Amino acid sequence: MSVAQLIRMRGALARALSTDDVNELGRRTGQSERLRTITPHRLFLSTVAGLAGGQVESLADLLREFNHQNDATVAYKAFYNRLARPGFTKFMHQMFARLIERLCIQTLAPEGKAAVSRFKDIVIQDGSSFAVKKKLRDVFPGRFTTIEPAAIEVHVTYSGFSDEVCSVQIAPDKEAERQFLPDPSTLKDRLLLADRGYSGVENFEADREQGGAFIMRLSRSHDPWVRAAWVDGKPIVLPKPVRLSRFIAQNLNHRMDLDVEYERDKGKRMVGFRVIVLPGKEKTMTRLCTNLPRTPFSLDLVARLYRFRWQIELLFKEWKSYANLHKFDTANEHIAAGLIWASLCAAVLKRFLAHAAQLVGGKPISTRRVAMCAGHIIDEIVTALLTCVSIAAAFREGMAFLLANARRSNPRRDRKTGRLRSRLFVVGERS
Repeated sequence: MSVAQLIRMRGALARALSTDDVNELGRRTGQSERLRTITPHRLFLSTVAGLAGGQVESLADLLREFNHQNDATVAYKAFYNRLARPGFTKFMHQMFARLIERLCIQTLAPEGKAAVSRFKDIVIQDGSSFAVKKKLRDVFPGRFTTIEPAAIEVHVTYSGFSDEVCSVQIAPDKEAERQFLPDPSTLKDRLLLADRGYSGVENFEADREQGGAFIMRLSRSHDPWVRAAWVDGKPIVLPKPVRLSRFIAQNLNHRMDLDVEYERDKGKRMVGFRVIVLPGKEKTMTRLCTNLPRTPFSLDLVARLYRFRWQIELLFKEWKSYANLHKFDTANEHIAAGLIWASLCAAVLKRFLAHAAQLVGGKPISTRRVAMCAGHIIDEIVTALLTCVSIAAAFREGMAFLLANARRSNPRRDRKTGRLRSRLFVVGERS
């Protein structure tokens, strides 16, 4: 293990979870006015430890975790009242932002002169929704009012090079997704990947004007004019422009690389982009809109880059499976939202441990395996922090455990068919 990296990672974690800083944050957000038994620091650490461990089904589970971690006998009503405050949501939200800011590590980077080396990052935008208690339907209305009248969607902006989220917003599931896209001014020299719920010509134009690149999947409602076309790599002569839907219908199950134009301002101007069409499970085929040039971004490379978007789906699966991001049995909006942020804090800590182990040991680490087994490591670190003991021993033992038990199973396959196939490499990897 790299001693220098071990000390650096341990120091970053200790500072992020500083007793004084966390308690002060709790006071500022209104989570706590006086530091009695349920201090912000104790509440945060015990809640995150509980959510990072086994399945949490109720607030009583978190109360038992708090009493166990702090050797206390807090009653349920007193514990509930502290979580029911508006300050609980604000506190957990700001703790999440604090962890993201202080524990984010670059884990992937482009190789040499690869095409992706022109990007400072690959940014992925997506959302994941789940139901909450029906009594919250006025606060968090869902899209499916009959089946799940109350639901929340977690809107995520993810950094591909850091393998971690860079911002998260929670909103009623009923709200449209496009408004949660990152500001185009933040995408200069970056590549944005997004699914069809986020695609819109105004966003395409804004990203291009700000110096950003994008690959977004199109819905069937997008029907621009095709001006030039290559089908299976061969140019096709078009006597006149044809609608995208018609051109696809004429060339089903073929790979297409198209120059298209959208009508804007009621036909007063035309805006051009590139559309890649790929055969797939859907009869209408997969349609990807981008502003990347054909050289060096071939059709195959654009398709590979878009498949990198799957990393955010794996992130969502980890959150729901191993960080207790799910419906809690509470009708209090502050508790419901606060526990979402707390679950995300637990997930961020697990990802940090995975990335720290990767740097310390110089070996690719599986974030999924860490998400599955890191609960007890967080528990030991929390115990050390709550008893005012150095986390050095717990952190070192945790790193050794992850390096022995959570390494990626086939790093070579990652380069051929996995997340590294667009010529990315693992930062800090040592042979």
